[in-house]
Amino acid sequence: MKQVSTSQVCTSSALPIRLSLKTDLHLARKAWHLVTGILIAYLYYAVLSKLVSVIILGSILGLDLLVEITRLRVPSLNEKILKYWGILMRSHETSRFSGVPYYLASSCIVIALFPKPIAVLSILLLAFGDPMASLFGNLFGKLSLQFKSGKTLIGTLAGILTCFFVSFIFLNNAMDLPKHVLFQLSLFGGLAGGISELLPFEIDDNFSVPIISGFVLWFCLLLYI
Repeated sequence: MKQVSTSQVCTSSALPIRLSLKTDLHLARKAWHLVTGILIAYLYYAVLSKLVSVIILGSILGLDLLVEITRLRVPSLNEKILKYWGILMRSHETSRFSGVPYYLASSCIVIALFPKPIAVLSILLLAFGDPMASLFGNLFGKLSLQFKSGKTLIGTLAGILTCFFVSFIFLNNAMDLPKHVLFQLSLFGGLAGGISELLPFEIDDNFSVPIISGFVLWFCLLLYI
């Protein structure tokens, strides 16, 4: 998605609150990230059809893009949104899109493209894996190798392990798979979910993690069928 830039956006120093940095724990954002992913995954898995899910998410995405573009062009609106929603936002999002449209777009795409179990799992990998990787990276990243992107080895490993266990638990309950296939798919899910954030491109993790995980899991599943 193309970022909207303007010289009139609010600066963090002009805000009544301090927005979090990427190096902060930012537990409120992580909790929101987790709850949002679980809610989308559950509603699609247990309640809504593919078509209805895509229509609802697409509509919310369109509305959110309208709000994002407007707030970046109208400083007074931007300041109000940052004032009330700043607890969930980071400092760099004062003049850029927040993570919400990327989250909604990737969820919409994986639901439209992949079979239901793969789409749901891809969303869950983002919901659980990304916050855990960030948490461990922030807490213990200084003790491990740091990549040029700012990510840390210990954070990546935490993301891989989290995605592996999420994949194993979900696939074990959602699909009737032989144990060796279950383990191998879970391993691929863990690697895809944990490593996809290391891509050497300027792509938001909220967009890249579900898309890449979905393609990897779908391809691997086709090989076993």
